[in-house]
Amino acid sequence: MTQRVTTRTLRWPHPCCIRGMRSERGYTLFEILIVVALIGIVSAISVPVFLESNARSGLWTGAEQIGGTIRSARLKAISQNTDYRVVFNCPAANELRTLIVTGDPAVDDGDMAARCGQTIEGDSGTVELPTGVAYDAGDGVTALNVTGRGVFTALGGAIPLTITVTQGGAIRTLTISGTGQITFTDVQ
Repeated sequence: MTQRVTTRTLRWPHPCCIRGMRSERGYTLFEILIVVALIGIVSAISVPVFLESNARSGLWTGAEQIGGTIRSARLKAISQNTDYRVVFNCPAANELRTLIVTGDPAVDDGDMAARCGQTIEGDSGTVELPTGVAYDAGDGVTALNVTGRGVFTALGGAIPLTITVTQGGAIRTLTISGTGQITFTDVQ
């Protein structure tokens, strides 16, 4: 069986060149102004929302980084049955690190700035918060100790410990209980 090829093609019965469907003039100035005005209105509404969303995202990310560091320290302490310390502003402001407690008072209880500058096996890297995000662990609180059993104590403060994370005028707090439960508040 052979197939036949025909040259007959059918055309669309409604061409686009029917009078009224096409204009040689283009767009009027009024039509262009309406479109530009609509783009301006949408932009005016969306830009502030976008900027606030970015600021809130940085705040949430910073708070979650602090919470994640504390959870990680507790997990390490329990799984290795070794004491760990989450040191605030280590090695610089608005940074933190998880440091292993060696049991040597000269290393653990000595100059904290010097200890932050060195790395011993078991220490974490430095956690840097997003740009513009700051935190405050409370007056005099320098670190958070976690035992091999997962129990927290605060150096220079009391448990439950409330850490306030800020960016601009926005605030988010996290509260750490003695057993390691972390509770976040909504952004204010």
